[in-house]
Amino acid sequence: MQLPSLTTILVTVVIILTIRFILKYFILPYIKLMRYKNFKGGHFLYKPLLGEFIDLQADLNAHGDLYASTIKRIEENPNIRAIFFPFLATVRVNLYDPELIKEFFSKTAKFIKDPVMFAPMSRMLKSGLVFSEGEKWKSQRKLISQVFHFDYINACLPIINLKCLEWLDTYCKNESKVTVDVKKTLKMYTSKTVWRIFFGEEEIDSEAETERLIEMILDNASLERCFSLLNLFFGPKIFDLGLRAVDRKYNHEARLIENFARKKLNYFKEKLAKEQDSPSDKHSRNLIERLLIEASKQEEGGETVSDFEIMNQIMTFLVAGTDTTMNLLMITQYHLAFYPEVQKKLREEIMQHVGKTGEITYEKLLKLDYLTAILKETLRLYGPADVTFPRTAIEDVVLGDLVVRKGDTIAAGFKVVHANPKYFTNPTEFRPERWIEKTDPGVKDPFSYTPFAAGARRCIGEQLAYIEAKILVVELVRRYHIDIQRPFKLKMAYGLVYENKEPMIGIYTKL
Repeated sequence: MQLPSLTTILVTVVIILTIRFILKYFILPYIKLMRYKNFKGGHFLYKPLLGEFIDLQADLNAHGDLYASTIKRIEENPNIRAIFFPFLATVRVNLYDPELIKEFFSKTAKFIKDPVMFAPMSRMLKSGLVFSEGEKWKSQRKLISQVFHFDYINACLPIINLKCLEWLDTYCKNESKVTVDVKKTLKMYTSKTVWRIFFGEEEIDSEAETERLIEMILDNASLERCFSLLNLFFGPKIFDLGLRAVDRKYNHEARLIENFARKKLNYFKEKLAKEQDSPSDKHSRNLIERLLIEASKQEEGGETVSDFEIMNQIMTFLVAGTDTTMNLLMITQYHLAFYPEVQKKLREEIMQHVGKTGEITYEKLLKLDYLTAILKETLRLYGPADVTFPRTAIEDVVLGDLVVRKGDTIAAGFKVVHANPKYFTNPTEFRPERWIEKTDPGVKDPFSYTPFAAGARRCIGEQLAYIEAKILVVELVRRYHIDIQRPFKLKMAYGLVYENKEPMIGIYTKL
C-alpha cells in the first residue's frame, strides 16, 4: 500500500481547514441569522465575519462618521426595531427599540460581556465596575454607591472650580484673544480633575509625572486590541507573547500602572491607619480614602473587598471620566461656535443666574436650564456612549417579542435611537429648545434618551460629568466669545469612546 505524498497531505489539510472556515464563518452564521427572519421590524445584513462593522468603517472613510448610513437608514425607516448581522461565528443583534432596550436592561443577568472581544482589555479595567459581572458587580456597585452620592459630588465642586480656573490660567492667560487646541487641553482638564478627586491634595507625584501616568493609563485602556483581527481569530494570549513591539510596550506599561495603583493604595491605607476617622474630617476625604473606609465597613459585615478590586475602581473611573467628558465639552464648543444665537442666549442665561464674576455654586448651576438643554442635545447627537458593550446570551432570553438565542450577542444602539424621527423631530438638527419644550416623545422616555445608559448599569458618574462640563462652559462663555478655526468638520470614530478624532482649534475672544 502506497502512502500519500506530502503534497497530497498538505492539500487535504488545506481543503479541510477551508471547508471548516467556510462552515464556521459563512454557513452556520447564515443559518443562525435565519432564526430571526420572522421578527417584525428586523433589518438583516448578511456580511460574513464582521457584519455591520464593514459599513461603519466605510462610512468613516467616506463621510467622516461611523453612523452616516445607519442614521440615513433609520430616518428612511423609523420602524426598524433591531438589526441582525453575523459577527465571526455568531449573530449580533443591535436593539433600536426603547421597549426592547428596557427589557434588555431588566435582564442583563442573563447575558455576559462578549468573552472574545473584551478579553485583551487591561486586567485592571476588566475587574472594575464596567466589566465585572454577577455578584462581583453587585458588590462593587454597592461599595461605590456608598461613596458616589449627592453629598460627595457637591463636595467636589471646589475641586472642579479650582481645576477649571487652573485650565483657564494655563491656556487662556487672560489675553484678549487666544487659540487653544481644544481636544488636547480639555483632556488635561478632565483627567486632572478626576485625578485630584481621587488623590486629594497629596503632592506625592510631580506635575510632569502625573501627566505621563495619565497618558499611559489612557493609552493602555485603548480598545484597539479588542477589535484587532489577531484577537478575534487567535485570542488574547497572542498578545502576551510580545511578538510585536506595540504588545511588549503595552505589557510593560500595564505592569507599571498596576504597580503605581498599588503604591497609591498602600500609601492611603497607611495614612488612614495613622488617623482616627471622625465626622469632622469625613468630607475632606478623597475617593480612595472613602472607598477604603467603606470597604472596611463591608468587611465588618462579612463581605470581602480586596485591594485589587479597589485599584480596579481607581483605574476604571480615571479612564471612564476623562475622554467622555472631554468629548462632551469639545462638541459643545463646536455647537456654540456654529450656532452663535445659541451662544448668545446661553450667555444671557449665565449673566442672569451666575453673573460676570463670582463663585459657581451648585444652586446657581441648577438654574441654568438652557445650558442643561445644550449639553443634553450635544449628548443626543454625539454622546460618547453610542452603544452598550455587546453581551452574549448564556441562555435563550425573551425580550418582548424577540427571542435572543443562546450564544448570540446583543447591544443597545443608543446613537440610532437618538436619531429616530419617531422619538425626536428633525433628529439631525441641533435644537436645545426641544429639552425646554418637552414635546418630543423621546424627551419624556428614559429608554429613548440614554446617553449614560439606563437601568441598574446607568453610569454612576453622570452627575459628576455634568458638573465638570457645566462649570467649564460657564467660565468660558462668561469671559469669551467662542469660535473655532475653519474649515472644520467633525470626524466621529471609535477611540476609548465614540468621539471626534480631528484636532479642533478654539478661538476665544475676550468679552
